[in-house]
Amino acid sequence: MSIVTSSAVPVSAETPAGVAEPARRGAVRPFTEEAWERIAGWRDAVEHMPFVRALGDGSLPAESFAFYLAQDAAYLREYSRILARAAQVAPDPAAQGFLARSSVTALEVETALHRDWLGAHAGLAASEVAAIEPSPVTAAYTGHLHAAASGSYAETVAALLPCFWLYAHVGSVLVDLAGRRPGGLAGHPYGAWIGTYGDEAFQESTRQARRLADDAARWVSPDERERMLRAFEISSVHEYLFFEQGLTAPTWPTPPVRA
Repeated sequence: MSIVTSSAVPVSAETPAGVAEPARRGAVRPFTEEAWERIAGWRDAVEHMPFVRALGDGSLPAESFAFYLAQDAAYLREYSRILARAAQVAPDPAAQGFLARSSVTALEVETALHRDWLGAHAGLAASEVAAIEPSPVTAAYTGHLHAAASGSYAETVAALLPCFWLYAHVGSVLVDLAGRRPGGLAGHPYGAWIGTYGDEAFQESTRQARRLADDAARWVSPDERERMLRAFEISSVHEYLFFEQGLTAPTWPTPPVRA
């Protein structure tokens, strides 16, 4: 869910040490092409879901946006950890540097943006934002990411990718919806936040994350490629559920009282 930005640094596509290039290279579709096609239904669902449409046209209630943003802050704490873990096992310095910088950005820059908005509009102190409890939806998503990170590097970067890529895609939808309003982003209640999608560094980070996944997929077996695709797909489903919770505001259940 984060708007991860970083300076543009080339991501290496060199063969990892000790790994022979597969004979099938050139005959297999790029991983990201196949993965993006695989979630076509979820992409369409996200584009047209009530939360995204209301956020884009400015009709989303402030309390719904506040709930979403608070959960995003909770999510980013764990997402940053998983990015850092991926950086530790990255196959080359360029990939390691990109993932490490993205981890810092998610933890410090993005969380600060959330904290500032929630402080100004929801009256939450910085300590309260830091103590926000993950909802069941948020916990399920970060749990999936931690599980993927216990596997291979390739599976980890595949699971991390939708937070970059699907979020960038949703951003283009939001910018388009906001632009249809009289005056565009001017006067839009969430205009400053939506406007960050126009940042080129954000788009470049998404392109770099895609290259990491494509590079990783070049050296895996068919079985591991399928695990990568499944991890990407499940993360995309979690992205949908994460946006949806902005309207449903799920909470943890309590034990039912016996009659």
